Amino acid sequence: MERRKFLGMGAGMLAVVAAAPTMVMATNYREKLPKAWEIHNNEKSKGEDMSGVNAAIKAVFGTDKVEAGKVKLKAPDIAENGAVVPVSIKAPGAKRIALLQTADPEALVAIWDVPERGIPNYSIRIKMQQTGHVVVVAEIDGKLYKADKVVKVTVGGCGG
Repeated sequence: MERRKFLGMGAGMLAVVAAAPTMVMATNYREKLPKAWEIHNNEKSKGEDMSGVNAAIKAVFGTDKVEAGKVKLKAPDIAENGAVVPVSIKAPGAKRIALLQTADPEALVAIWDVPERGIPNYSIRIKMQQTGHVVVVAEIDGKLYKADKVVKVTVGGCGG
């Protein structure tokens, strides 16, 4: 290969790599959906009341009509440290995913927009101040699907 062709190919690849970060933009949902972040759970319900989560789902997706299936949520049955509760989400074909919980004052934890041809397989660590539900909702093919799991947060990591 000639040196000039090689250098020309390198410059072309450099231009593609330099432009790539501008092709994917994150959405600031705190600015786009401020009301969704203001929805609070009923703190007196000890993590059992789902009304805050349902209101947040409606604020994010425009409806709270969800059905089970197509979404997988992995979280521990017992979290000995509520400051770092590992949560994994798989939602093949999802366009948008929201993570919610009933254990803290704010119902909404995170929202992801999945890029076209993206593989929605996310892992995150969340804080939970008490036992409660962890809920993931995904928009797949124009419908909403959810998975829900109760995570027991122990006091002081003693298992009880």
